Amino acid sequence: MFKRIIKFLSSLSFSIYLTITVLHAEIVNQIEIKGNDRVSNESILMFSKIQIGDDLNEIKINNALKNIYESNFFSDVKIKLKANKLSIFVLENPVIENIEYQGIKSKTLLENLTQNLKLKSRSSYDVSILNNDVKQINFLLKELGYYFSKVEVNKIDLDDNKLKLIYNIELGEKAKIKKIIFLGDKKFKDSKLKNLITSEEYKFWKFISGKKYLNENLINFDKRLLKNFYLNKGYYDVKINSSFAKLINNDEFELVFNINANKKFFFDNLSIDLPEDFEPNNFDDLKKIFDELKDKPYSINSVEQIINEIDKISINEQFESVKASVSENIIDNKINLTFKIEETEKYFVEKINIYGNNITREGVIRNKFLVDEGDPYNEILANRTVNEIKSLNFFRDVEFNVINGDKPNSKIINISVIEKPTGEIMAGAGFGTDGEVLEVGVRENNYLGKGL
Repeated sequence: MFKRIIKFLSSLSFSIYLTITVLHAEIVNQIEIKGNDRVSNESILMFSKIQIGDDLNEIKINNALKNIYESNFFSDVKIKLKANKLSIFVLENPVIENIEYQGIKSKTLLENLTQNLKLKSRSSYDVSILNNDVKQINFLLKELGYYFSKVEVNKIDLDDNKLKLIYNIELGEKAKIKKIIFLGDKKFKDSKLKNLITSEEYKFWKFISGKKYLNENLINFDKRLLKNFYLNKGYYDVKINSSFAKLINNDEFELVFNINANKKFFFDNLSIDLPEDFEPNNFDDLKKIFDELKDKPYSINSVEQIINEIDKISINEQFESVKASVSENIIDNKINLTFKIEETEKYFVEKINIYGNNITREGVIRNKFLVDEGDPYNEILANRTVNEIKSLNFFRDVEFNVINGDKPNSKIINISVIEKPTGEIMAGAGFGTDGEVLEVGVRENNYLGKGL
């Protein structure tokens, strides 16, 4: 027993010693930086967030090491603290002298592929950023139908720690959609469903349309279109189980959608739950809509109509700080809906930030805002603003984030957008009594980023 106590105390003493050693701190009286050529000492110190007089321990040194690495200017960093002297040794990343893209003749296609890449001429080379850029190019090529494309990068070392990057891009043939197939308990004819989606079967006369080529984003959009169609026809529990492309020839695919509509649902009891100080008579028109929908087939559009009506009443009655939610209760094939309106703490919009709009002018986006800086923050109006921005159809994605502001009872709204091509070329050919007819058209929906 005595030996166990001695062993435990020894182990405890050793643990305390290690803790003290790790957390032992020294005050920095001198800083030495070596290995840097292009990046100044001041910049490295700024990255490290260390200055003379700081009390450093191992944790703070590790954080400084991480901060310097994250600047992406260095391939190697070492930090040593001894006798109150901090020594920082760095190995700078090479500088990219220039970048070449080989294999693409179209200037428009090349601009679309490269406009959002991180690595540029005169920037520091970083292999992780390069890998992300290659992934971005591959993603965009597949989005344009080039499923058989290949991207390789050659790195040529030059003098003075510089290098040259050469992207070798082999486009290959575009992946054609030979046939579109709908399987499962689909309830509707294939011809009806084909008219709903944007993807098209390849035909030789559709020599301009890009919708006849395989496009993952377009397929996902088609799945949403199909689901919304069924939801508006009463098929509340519809499942688009899978959609996949089957290679049938060298460059041709069958696009398959597997649909299970399940049983049809109907509206039953619809009600609204209001705060005690709200006037029920203001919502009489909404109750009329409830009565009209009872026993009608379920429709997501009808639910959206109700929510829009709630938004309109809330705005007209100056319910500035409210949010609306809906809960569902399903019995057999009947759906009961309760729309709940809640008052929230009052906030004001301190600032609105917009990110990612490299082409679209900020004023075009701000024109869609239903709340502005200085206005009371309203969750309903904020959500409607996001929908208004999406309706421009200039963006592949719109992200909305609300954070607490610097001032008391304030909010900062951050909108991040990812732009997409907004131009379209149209062509058609035909034959008539007057001979051959050829029609060609060009349309740009966001001319010069002005939304024209």
